[in-house]
Amino acid sequence: MNPWEGLLYGLSVAFTVEHLIAALVGALLGTIMGLIPGIGPVSGAAILLPLTYVFDPLTGMIVIAGMFYGIMYGGSTTSVLLNIPGDAPSVVSAFEGYPLARSGRAGPALGITAIASFIGGTGSVIVLSMVAAPVAQVAVVFGSAEYFALTLGGLLVLARIMGGSLTAGLLPLAFGLLLGVLGEDAISGQARFTFGVREATQGVSIVALAVGLFGLTEILRIIIQRGSTPRVDSLRWRELIPSKSDMRNSVGSWFRGSGIGFALGLLPGPSISLSTLLSYRLESMVGRDREKFGKGAVSGLAGPESANNAAATSSMIPLLALGLPFSATLAVMLVAMQVHGIQPGPQLVTTNPDLFWGLIASLLIGNVMLLLLNVNLIRVWVAVLRVPNWVLLPAVVAVCWAGVYTFRMSWYDLLVAATLGVIGFFMLRYNFQLVPVLLGTLIGPLVERHFRQGITAANGDLTYFVTQPIAAGIWIAVALIVVALPIVRWWLGRRRQATIVTTANERHPSV
Repeated sequence: MNPWEGLLYGLSVAFTVEHLIAALVGALLGTIMGLIPGIGPVSGAAILLPLTYVFDPLTGMIVIAGMFYGIMYGGSTTSVLLNIPGDAPSVVSAFEGYPLARSGRAGPALGITAIASFIGGTGSVIVLSMVAAPVAQVAVVFGSAEYFALTLGGLLVLARIMGGSLTAGLLPLAFGLLLGVLGEDAISGQARFTFGVREATQGVSIVALAVGLFGLTEILRIIIQRGSTPRVDSLRWRELIPSKSDMRNSVGSWFRGSGIGFALGLLPGPSISLSTLLSYRLESMVGRDREKFGKGAVSGLAGPESANNAAATSSMIPLLALGLPFSATLAVMLVAMQVHGIQPGPQLVTTNPDLFWGLIASLLIGNVMLLLLNVNLIRVWVAVLRVPNWVLLPAVVAVCWAGVYTFRMSWYDLLVAATLGVIGFFMLRYNFQLVPVLLGTLIGPLVERHFRQGITAANGDLTYFVTQPIAAGIWIAVALIVVALPIVRWWLGRRRQATIVTTANERHPSV
């Protein structure tokens, strides 16, 4: 059957009472888990894994899948309202969402978030149904050289385009790379930079990093600088609807973010986090309201939100078509399939079309459910803003501690989160960026792993990394971006300045 026939067949499979309830339960649980810092999709999928043993395979997969992209919705809510990311991909939502909430526009910010997530997820599902097999086959030709070029080249590009001075980006990036290699070496098993602390061999938890560096840093800022969390005295339904100006500023961002998210979701590693970061940076350059970035730009919220849901959906293509989980959450889904004797791969669509097309169709249904759920529950989430600081801040800290600790049941993670909270506060105070720390920690281990695998395969020949055709093409693209971007930026700056001067002369002509 062709993709459209397959999608219609999947809808007929998914539109049963049992499967609809499974999608609703997964979406609701995912949203709630996303609101709790530290739970994240990995822990959520692990918690829900026993459900797959009770139900049939498709029902269990629908629950876990619903939870997976439900967390993409819920994790952004605490980022917007309290600047406390629910998980790593939600970090970027706080950059513009939190300033919007502080300015009294929490309702429209959450409305834009819900719409962006729906557009990114739904569009990605439709494209997924059409290109799953062909796109997954392309990934087969990627080896260590290609992945090394992709990860290291992407790190260089992202670090270069994050904005600010060169020092403000490179020093935090170096710190993030150091955090990324801390712990036990995956190949040799030797402990690195642990200084004899046994718990440090686990490495730095991404939950401790996200909560400490972004959440606890914000709490420290509020306490020390006597700031305040955002307040909403009253919120009527009509206040949740974005204005016409918000919609105009968001439309292009939604589709650009969806495209970025879908493309990066096909790649291994922290693709969802990377897609949000790349989308945010792109919107800061081409967004309609880019002059408001850092102060509550709608495009800087809409783009990353659509990107993270699109990436979450497209990341299922390698799992379903190749049997290769490119994230820990998808690895849990793979385990659930194997328990029932189902091996995902190129033959899945023919040997088990009910599961293949039913799961894809359930993603479409789940996105509709999530939109309706989040729009109707926005007033509940915004009510959190009316809690006094002396009650809210201790409660938030307690939730952060609980989330960080329960992720790996480690006191060491609590110490790491607290330390990163203090470090993050001083980094912000002295105008250093926090995002490169996250980038270095996420991507650094991947760069190292692909390099070591490649150097072993090539018997120590370093030219292997640049002589492979695809890898060479990636390096050429990276070089062009790194070299050309400063030139484009300089040209745009001069053009903007010339426009300002021309406008000023027209308004105030000299006598």
